[in-house]
Amino acid sequence: MSTEARQIPWLLYLVFVVIGAGLAVILTVAEGDAGAMTPAGWAAVIIGFAPLIGAQLALGIPSAAQKVQAWLQATRRPLLHTGVGVTAIWLVVQLLSGKFDPYMTAVVGLGLVAALGALRQVERGKQGLTWVDMAVWLLLWIPFDLRWIYDLGGDYNWWSIAISVIAVVGWYGLRDLPEFGYRLIPRWRDIVIAVVATAVFAAIVIPIGLAIDFLTWPPSQPPQLIPALLMFVGIFLTVAIPEELFFRGILLHGLDQMTQRRWLTLLGVAFFFGLMHWNNVDDLTTQIAYTALATLAGVFYGWAYRRSGNNILAAAITHALVDVIWATFLQ
Repeated sequence: MSTEARQIPWLLYLVFVVIGAGLAVILTVAEGDAGAMTPAGWAAVIIGFAPLIGAQLALGIPSAAQKVQAWLQATRRPLLHTGVGVTAIWLVVQLLSGKFDPYMTAVVGLGLVAALGALRQVERGKQGLTWVDMAVWLLLWIPFDLRWIYDLGGDYNWWSIAISVIAVVGWYGLRDLPEFGYRLIPRWRDIVIAVVATAVFAAIVIPIGLAIDFLTWPPSQPPQLIPALLMFVGIFLTVAIPEELFFRGILLHGLDQMTQRRWLTLLGVAFFFGLMHWNNVDDLTTQIAYTALATLAGVFYGWAYRRSGNNILAAAITHALVDVIWATFLQ
């Protein structure tokens, strides 16, 4: 094994892959899908999710991320190891699911390699966002957000984890965006910030949401602790991490480095985050309410991100808490 290969923390990664396999199985059971699963379906869940969840979690440990970054900078073929690697996992999932499409596979593979290749060409350590950053951001996020991924194949949960891994590899490992801030090791400070942000946001939004009938009370189903905890884990991995990574870790952080008007970037990114929720519902009145409340949520997520020292963990915890409280108590 070469010196470059030994720089990768393989043992740590394999531990997280095993954890990822367990989480994939538990969440599948919790969602009530286990009864309809075939052996091939279970294999698709484990093989498709475990390596990506493992990478998502392992990259959140600073020491491991630094080793991966050093390896990406030293190896001659980082684009093949990452973009093609993710595509290969997706290909296996397709084959096990009986939905293989060679054309879409080629589109996805070339798209991911091109995105990573473009980020690699940006001057290392360059402050702020470039047009290349924005183009790649749009290339990765918009197809996912608008659910064009369904035409490409694969489901929301798989793609959410996959693009978060690609984003960390691209903007941290190849682009070297200064003070990127992808750390998933919790500190008490992060938890306190998340609880405070969630409590203040809830105190403002719940009365408004109830008044305009966007929220409902009492809940339609009695709240249960275990399902709520499992929901938190699922939302944290598949919703909170990728959304906070893209909106706060990349977009807000990158724009903050380009202007002193930090209040303006906070509001601007929060608005675009809110606008992302427009297509989640069909009724115009509900769309306006959803976008407005999500924009306000984006302000609090941005506050948590900055307050924790420009790290997405506090924002992701806040995001997951808000979604779980909404789904458990206010629907």
